[in-house]
Amino acid sequence: MRKISLFILALGLSFANAQELPAPSPSATLSQRVGLTDFTVEYSRPGVKEREVFGGLVPFGEVWRTGANKATSIEFSTDVSFSGENVSAGKYSIFTVPGEGKWSFILNKETELWGAGDYNEGEDVLRVAVVPTEGEMTETFTIDFTNISSTGASLEISFANTIVSVPFEVETSEKAMSNIKEALVNGPKDQLWMVNRNAANYYVNNDLSKEEALIFIETSVKLKGDNWYSHYIHGEVLVSLGRNKEAVEAAKKAMEIGQKASESEGKEFGYTEMLEEAMTKWSKA
Repeated sequence: MRKISLFILALGLSFANAQELPAPSPSATLSQRVGLTDFTVEYSRPGVKEREVFGGLVPFGEVWRTGANKATSIEFSTDVSFSGENVSAGKYSIFTVPGEGKWSFILNKETELWGAGDYNEGEDVLRVAVVPTEGEMTETFTIDFTNISSTGASLEISFANTIVSVPFEVETSEKAMSNIKEALVNGPKDQLWMVNRNAANYYVNNDLSKEEALIFIETSVKLKGDNWYSHYIHGEVLVSLGRNKEAVEAAKKAMEIGQKASESEGKEFGYTEMLEEAMTKWSKA
């Protein structure tokens, strides 16, 4: 009897495996870091398949799961401001209400819904109006992050000839400053040169105090003077201060160190062109 039971179990498992088939709307997971915030979007991707999508397959004026199968979800690790509306860090489902001239973009607390059948407006944490635009044909439903910067981006939904883009902002500066201070005080002493260089790079790329950026990078170069990239960042900081001749000298130093290190390893220095372009640009400026 035991042998028969095991045979039936094995037959059942074999049959189940044989039933694994391609999904009409395959699932997808999208991960993206914006500033210091981590985003994860889980959704299914239906295709147009020669159908009329909006106003047909997806009716205007009705809540849509924004994809197929299980309702689409989004999770973010810090608070996020969507079109000026703050939403606490966490996981939410995405629903939309498509319209010919205006959509509603919705974040809802219920993340285990299958479709929009049990959608409860009372669980909404966000509802903002978005104006759709017409774009090139997108055969497969797509969600992506666009216009990414250190402080925000746009969540973009594309399907058929319609694009819906929802801008959002994340708080980055305060956390970045805290991370710099923490690393300067408690980071490994042998890595302080890199901490100072990264701080300088952050300051100059985010239009913060140029004078403080200079202190950071000069400290970095004093701690470790044989890193070509540090000298290049030194040049970028000097340019931001209008000290272009000194910036060119910093780039020359970067070139010298980089080429010498590469030659010792029997390799070609891969950043020669970048540094030459920088020196030409800085000389003209």
